[in-house]
Amino acid sequence: MSLAEWVEFTSFTDPRGQLVAAEVDRHIPFPIKRVYFLTDLKSDEPRGFHAHRALQQVAVCIAGSCTFILDNGREREQVVLDDPARGIHVGSMIWHEMCDFSDDCVLMVFASEFYDEADYIRDYQQFLTTPAEALEPKAQIHPLADVRTVAIGAGTRVWQYVVILSGASIGVDCNICAHVLIEGDVSVGDRVTVKSGVQLWDGVTLEDDVFVGPNVTFSNDRFPRSRQRPASYERTVVARGASIGANATILPGIHIGAGAMVGAGAVVTRDVPEGATVYGNPAR
Repeated sequence: MSLAEWVEFTSFTDPRGQLVAAEVDRHIPFPIKRVYFLTDLKSDEPRGFHAHRALQQVAVCIAGSCTFILDNGREREQVVLDDPARGIHVGSMIWHEMCDFSDDCVLMVFASEFYDEADYIRDYQQFLTTPAEALEPKAQIHPLADVRTVAIGAGTRVWQYVVILSGASIGVDCNICAHVLIEGDVSVGDRVTVKSGVQLWDGVTLEDDVFVGPNVTFSNDRFPRSRQRPASYERTVVARGASIGANATILPGIHIGAGAMVGAGAVVTRDVPEGATVYGNPAR
């Protein structure tokens, strides 16, 4: 079986020249989040020498030619790109190298994710030991979500209009519902449910099996001023198995104990003991 998955673009030529079109779902097998191209390439200076944990790419020489070397850890294949109407799909966990660039080579790449250095594997020996874990079921990320972290566990579902910033960590089998914002200094454990309208700001930790109801409000700065960021944010922790009802407000630095229940609309101003049920304003 060939490692090179060829992508044939829509192309036609008339007396004025050639038109080539690439369309998501029809030609590109993923939502495009980044497009870049390489020029002024030197034939004696190969590029690449890495694999991606999650990112997928479609590469095409829109001018000139180059050679791609693809490696899945068991076999290697070499292919030549020299047709602007034909590219290759390079999936996740495929080691790739590019070489033999023609003087006029322009290499364009469509990518499924934003740039994230944590997604790269640049050491070949590390790559050889990684594929087994990389074959675990992937997270399901809606094409209308803006997800910039690769630290999302297997089986997690991220719905439309979710924004997750680089650096955030999301565990396995979570359900992140539509219209949720998660900043970079946030840790979410396994099997966590975050309903719509929730913002998890820097400093928030949700441990395993936590439920966060719709429109719950977290905060991380007791004395906020516009465009004035504190040196560090207070840590808010929702411990394992706790639940927070709809429209509750959680002040900065609060610890909600394991298995606790926070009632809908509660304003939590102090720590909640393990297993307790609290409600009201302030929550008691």
